[in-house]
Amino acid sequence: MPRKKQYQVLEKPVVEEHIAPTGIDTSTIEQQEAIQVTTLVEVETELPQDDDIKLKFQIEADTFNSKLSTALLAVSAKPIHPSLSNVLLTALDGQITLTGFDFNLGVTICCDAEVEIPGTIALPAKLLQSIVSRMPTGKVTLEARAISRGFVVTLSCASSGQYQIRGTVKEDFPNLPELDTNRQSFRVKPLLLAAGLRTVLFAAASDETKPILSGVYLQFDADGIELAATDSYRLAIASIPNPYADDENIPSVSVTIPAARVQQIEKILSGTSAEKVTVEFDSSKGSLSIGNTQLSIRLLEGEYPSYRQLIPSGFSTTVRIFRRQFIEILERLAVLTDNNHVVVANVNQSEQSLLLTVSTADLGRGVETISAKIEGESIEIGLNIKYVLAALKKLDTAWVELQMNLPTTPVVVSPVDSLIPTTQLFMPILIKS
Repeated sequence: MPRKKQYQVLEKPVVEEHIAPTGIDTSTIEQQEAIQVTTLVEVETELPQDDDIKLKFQIEADTFNSKLSTALLAVSAKPIHPSLSNVLLTALDGQITLTGFDFNLGVTICCDAEVEIPGTIALPAKLLQSIVSRMPTGKVTLEARAISRGFVVTLSCASSGQYQIRGTVKEDFPNLPELDTNRQSFRVKPLLLAAGLRTVLFAAASDETKPILSGVYLQFDADGIELAATDSYRLAIASIPNPYADDENIPSVSVTIPAARVQQIEKILSGTSAEKVTVEFDSSKGSLSIGNTQLSIRLLEGEYPSYRQLIPSGFSTTVRIFRRQFIEILERLAVLTDNNHVVVANVNQSEQSLLLTVSTADLGRGVETISAKIEGESIEIGLNIKYVLAALKKLDTAWVELQMNLPTTPVVVSPVDSLIPTTQLFMPILIKS
C-alpha cells in the first residue's frame, strides 16, 4: 500500500525520563476537586416500602463475580469523574448486563439470571466486587429500593449475611459511544488477535510526548492483520493471518488503539471461548463483539509513522541462540547495569560464541559466554539489556535470531519457526573506547 513519507521513528538511545501521561479532555464533564467514594450505608430510619423495589434478581455468586471482574477492566483506579467509578447494572428478560466505562474503553457483558423485577441502576464498582468476591458459593439476591437520594441496594445470600450499599440512577452514568453508519467490519480469531497484541504492546511509548506512538497500530487487509508499536527507540511488528479472507470482501483499513487499554483487551480476548470476534471501526471509534461481551474503544487520531523502511534489507551477521538460556544470562548481568542498561555483545564467528560483558564504575563487572550458531562476520556491539530482555520475553519459541550489520545500525530480533511472524528492532548503543 503506498504510504506518505513519515518522520523518522527510531532515534539514538538516551536515558529515558519518566513523563506523566497527559489527561483526557473532559470539557463536557464538570470537574470536581475530589472523587467521592461511595461507602456502606446504614439503613435509614424510615425504611422503603415493598412497592418501592425497583430491581431484583438472583444469580450464582461465582458467575456474578466473574462477569463483574470483566466489566471492571474498564473502570479506572483513579477515575476522572465520580460517575466513572460506577458500573451500570441492567436486569431484563432473564439476563443481567454489566457495563464499565472510562472514556477510552467500555466493556459490556451479559449473563443469565433469575430476574424478578427488571430495572437499571449504577453501583460503586470496586465496592460491589469487594463484597461479591467474598461471598460463599451459592445464589446471591440483589434488590434495589428507591429512596430520596437514589437507591439502597441489598445483597444477601442464604448461608451468609446481608449488605447494603448506595446506588444512583442510570442517568448519572455516561452513554457509551456508538459507531457511525460509515464503518468497516472484519472477523478475526480472538486468540490470534490476543497473541498479536501481546507480542507488540511492550514497544509502545509509555508517555504522550508523541501521542500517536502511545498506541498500537493495526492494519487490516485481505492477507490478515499487521500490528506494530514503537516508542522511537524500539519497534515490534507481528502479522496474523485472516482465516476468513475467502469469505469476505475485506477493505484495507488502519487504526491506532491506545496502548493503555490494549492489555485489558488482550485479557478479554485470551479468556474467551468464542471462535471469532467481530471488529468494527469508524473514523474515531472501534468495537469488538466477543461472545456475550462488547468492547468500545476510542481510537488515537493522526497518521502512524512509516516503519517498514527502517528494517534493513539484508544482514552481515546472524546469531541463532537458545532463547531461555539467553534470558537467564541477561537477567544475571542486568543486576550490575546502571541507568544506561548497556551490555556489550562480542560476536565471535570462529568460536561460535557470544561474549556478553557488563561493566559499571559503581557496581562492578560481569562476563558471560553462551554458545550460538553464527553466520557471517564477527562484530562487537552495544545493546540495551532492558530492551533485549523485554523483546525476548514476548516470544514463545525455543530459538531466536539476532541479525545485525554495523555497531551503529538497527539490530533485529525474530523468533525461529513461530506461528506468528514477528520482527523486533532496536537501535544499538555506541560503545566508548
